[in-house]
Amino acid sequence: MIKQLEVDGVPAVLAPVTGEMHAGLVFRVGVADEPLVRRGITHLVEHLAVYGLGEIGAHTHSTTGVEHTYFHVRGSAAHISTFLNRVCSALRDLPAGRIDAEKDVLRAESAGRTLEPRSMWRHGARDYGMPSFGERGLNGLTSEDLHTWIAQFFTRENAALWVAGDEVPPGLRLNLPEGVRQPAPVPSSALPVTPAWFAAHSSGVAWDTVVRREARAAAFANVLDRRLTRELTTFQTHTEYEPRASRNARITAVAEAAPEHHAAVLAGLTGVLDAMRNGRIEVSDVSTVVEDTCAGLRHAEVRGRRLPGQAFNVLAGRGVRGVDEAIAEVQAITVDDVAEVAAAAYESSLLMTPAGTTAGPAGYVAAPSVSAAAVSGRTVRARRDRSSRLVHGEDGVSVVEGDAIRTVRYDSCAAVLAWPDGGRRLIGEDAIAVPVEPTRYREGAAVVAAIDARTPPALRIEMPARDPEAIPQPRRGWINRLND
Repeated sequence: MIKQLEVDGVPAVLAPVTGEMHAGLVFRVGVADEPLVRRGITHLVEHLAVYGLGEIGAHTHSTTGVEHTYFHVRGSAAHISTFLNRVCSALRDLPAGRIDAEKDVLRAESAGRTLEPRSMWRHGARDYGMPSFGERGLNGLTSEDLHTWIAQFFTRENAALWVAGDEVPPGLRLNLPEGVRQPAPVPSSALPVTPAWFAAHSSGVAWDTVVRREARAAAFANVLDRRLTRELTTFQTHTEYEPRASRNARITAVAEAAPEHHAAVLAGLTGVLDAMRNGRIEVSDVSTVVEDTCAGLRHAEVRGRRLPGQAFNVLAGRGVRGVDEAIAEVQAITVDDVAEVAAAAYESSLLMTPAGTTAGPAGYVAAPSVSAAAVSGRTVRARRDRSSRLVHGEDGVSVVEGDAIRTVRYDSCAAVLAWPDGGRRLIGEDAIAVPVEPTRYREGAAVVAAIDARTPPALRIEMPARDPEAIPQPRRGWINRLND
């Protein structure tokens, strides 16, 4: 039922649907494309592109995801044409007078948002680790930055259209700038060994993995969800299957519990995962998941809900899959298939345990939270703290606190947070951070000057002034003599 065509040079997929007509324009750009110093730029472009379009009279929404940004509209053909035409027009001529106001809107949105840390622990402070970082790049973004970003990513060649309806809406004009198709980033890794674990303050435990993108991997995620719901009845659990533009998919499982139940929920989650990777999978679970998935595919086909995924596939260079082909693949899934995915999922998994965990479950290796070595250079002692020292040299900066070493090399520095009072925080591509507070170290101001001289301005994120009470000082309980 899905037809492929082009609209103004943009590849499109079209299919008749039961129900209201809807359509979407997707671009192959998301959070994973942003460097840390520009974190938030795609979201800002998205907001500016839809500013003032609420009066069109149709149901509209837009989303910036990890790999894609899309604009969706539901309503009459005229509403769809008007909305998407105006989005394209805004991308060519952003409302520059709204940039500062939309930055404030994004800051307000993020104020109550909790960032999940697993992406950072798996990938570091780059590509697919970006969802773990707030939109700190907003402060320094200029109109020129936005236009450069649009010229690279929001182009005709980097877009796809889906239309759930009998025909492309008359009057639809995708007047987008010319460009080139942008492939998804190659996922980096901050994990030298997997399975790995780390501890974090949270309301429970979480697990994720990266596996090959295929129907049986989605089936594994659904079987896992059934098992967790059935066997961890006193806890809130959920799983998610997230296909990526590459041939991989991310699967996450979360089990929430009160602090006094953290040990039980950790044992329960890892117990289910161990059972599945060892082949202990119920035939009834697999058959139910297969049946439900096939029914869901048929329903989605009728409603046009498969179309966005097919548009994403077009952007990734893959062909459109008919519903019959998709159903046949699902119907062929066996218990052994699910067990094979479960075993592969365990091998690449990352487990987030409750804060205070001192040892991970059997088979899991602690994810690195410190660096292997300090840089070579001059050592500066901390004031009133013999256990802490800072080392700075031509190659980077290290902070040594007892046996823990944290190093950021200049050639792998993702960003430098800079406060007006002289405080600096260097963040490495592996997400390890080195705080440099001149108030805490002898000759601290000279160290900051050396850091500023060796880090490019393009890596710098200007931070707002801190309350004097928030500026770190030498250890309490000692006389604060900053010139000793």
